[in-house]
Formats: sequence, C-alpha cells, structure tokens
Amino acid sequence: MVFPKGADNVKFPCVILSHGLVSSKESSKYMALSERFAETGVATCRFDYHGCGASGGHIEETTLTIRLDNINAIVDYVLHYRAVDPEKIGIIGSSFGATTALIKSARDKRIKCLSLWATPYRLAKEGDGSIDSIVFRGDIYSDFATYDVLSEAKKVSRALVIHGGMDEVVPCIEGKTIYEQIQNPKRLEIIEEGDHVFSAPSHRDKVINLALNWFRRYLLKTE
Repeated sequence: MVFPKGADNVKFPCVILSHGLVSSKESSKYMALSERFAETGVATCRFDYHGCGASGGHIEETTLTIRLDNINAIVDYVLHYRAVDPEKIGIIGSSFGATTALIKSARDKRIKCLSLWATPYRLAKEGDGSIDSIVFRGDIYSDFATYDVLSEAKKVSRALVIHGGMDEVVPCIEGKTIYEQIQNPKRLEIIEEGDHVFSAPSHRDKVINLALNWFRRYLLKTE
C-alpha cells in the first residue's frame, strides 16, 4: 500500500493496480502510477498475482478464476485499512489484469470506478500455447472461455477504456468492443501510435494523466 502524506485519521480513496499476465507489482508503469496518485491524495495498492513477482505458486498454473480469487482477497485486504475510505475504491487493470478488473467490478458494487488498459475479451490458444515464452497449461484457455466478458461489461459503468492503436498483443478492436458494452458514464481513449504497454514516454504520461483525471472525477469528485 502507498498512502499520500496527510494528517492522522484521514480516510483516502484507494485505487488497486491489477497487473498483466506476466508482469508484477514492480512494473515501472505501476510504480509511476503509485507516485502520481499519492501526490493527488489517492492511495494505491500494488500486488503480485499468483506465480508473479514475490507471490507463491507457478505462473504456468494461472487462470482467470485464480486471478479473480486473488483480487477478491486484495479488495478485502485493502478495506481492512482504517486509512482507506470504503466508499471510494477503484481499479486500474492492464491486459489480462484489466479483464480481471472488469469482471471483479461487474460483480462487486464496492468498486466505484475503473480504468481498463489494453483489455482482451478472448484468449485463443495458438501453436504450443505459449505467451511471452511461457508455456501455460491448457487450463488458462478453457477457463477463460467459461467467462462471457462482454456480458460482464454490460454490468459496468464509470469506466475509462484506454487502448493503443498499434497494440501488437491485444487488437484495438477488442478494447473498442468492450467499451461499446459498458454503461454510461464511460470514456474511450485510443492512443493512436501506442503499443500494448504504452512504452513511449509520451504515451505513458498521457495514459497516467487520463487515468488520474478519471479517478479525480469519480473518487475525489474535484472535476
């Protein structure tokens, strides 16, 4: 947990950062998000999913169901902090972590708003089933197929959808399709030359600022 500097007995909004399939809480993107949000008066929670970073288990075992169990536990963990305002919880998710965040938000009314980055609604097995040179068990594909992500999107509102126009991992059309299903209020931002992780510094700064303004609006209500 990263909290803003503030007086004792202050309750802060909190944004949970849901990383991608083969990423971790030490992602430079999420480190930058934590720093910027703290400056704005918003706490953040970075964590490692099953098999990633400092977490136990093996990443080859992971499934969407496992990750939903993980984020369920994280939301409960965050709400144990007295310094967290339980009425002001949001999630930012990236890639597989965005799909996880979407479904969690659809099923948990404690999540008040979210931002979805480079979000897939399908996961097709190709070749040997490897992703970033990691060979996943077949369960990740069959498990993903049990979820109707677009139907889940219909239960979500107050969502900012961001996608790179040049995303080489998750086609931009997937983010646009998810956006079409989400309820208002919502917003879609396409970073025209952006890749899957918004690696260009100008793209990274832009998506962080977009997310920051979105959460200001729906958690801080300053806009």
